[in-house]
Amino acid sequence: MIQNKKLAFAATGAALMLASAAAQAQTAAQQAAGPLRGLAAATLQAPIGFGAGWGAVGIGVYGQTIDYSANEDYDGSAGIAFGLGNPDKYVGLETVVSTSSLTGASGDDFGEAGSVGLKLHTNLPGHASFAVGVTGTGRWGNAQPGNSSSVYAVGTKFFRLGNTLGLVANLGLGDNLYQEPGKSGANVLGSLALYISPRFSIIGEYTGRFANAAVSAAPFRSLPLTVTLGAVNLGESHGFDTEFAGSVGLGFSF
Repeated sequence: MIQNKKLAFAATGAALMLASAAAQAQTAAQQAAGPLRGLAAATLQAPIGFGAGWGAVGIGVYGQTIDYSANEDYDGSAGIAFGLGNPDKYVGLETVVSTSSLTGASGDDFGEAGSVGLKLHTNLPGHASFAVGVTGTGRWGNAQPGNSSSVYAVGTKFFRLGNTLGLVANLGLGDNLYQEPGKSGANVLGSLALYISPRFSIIGEYTGRFANAAVSAAPFRSLPLTVTLGAVNLGESHGFDTEFAGSVGLGFSF
């Protein structure tokens, strides 16, 4: 069902991104000279080239309104991410495990269904990064077992626009859940995030299926906590209404 595919990506996929962002924030914090640890997110649902390295761990919780469940009018997911390797010298491998339902609206209780995401990434000169990854693999429970996993490749670059302003530009290709429903092959995806400061960003993105907008903030300078609020499917594509989403991520390092 298209509705189920939509929720699987919006919930599971966004939890992967949110947990990943929290882990990435910890990687950045480990490399930073100053005490800043909180970092705003660069995307809501679209994958990015930067990823978590060794010693970085993130957890994330994501919620979104939904328009097809008779029992609940919202659902969400939770994920945990950890990094391996060194993307500055060689490559890093980011692994994210996510459960696909918080409320049971998809037919599963919390923890009964989910999937794994893997991202192989490397940092490039000029504040850039490149990654190839897969989402929705290693499924368990009733996490849409008939669906294929989704593969993507994406490049991301940070542009400094002044003393405090910055821009994160992101462009890539992805299939399946990054493609229009009913179509095969790869589709273009991308995002732009304007950073008013490292702790606040304004996000616009296209996942290959939906156009989304969001704002993200790290409200505490010394705490690696990121809060992101957004609207999903601004164009009301594929017969669905615009929905609202929110997420919270927390990073750790060891």
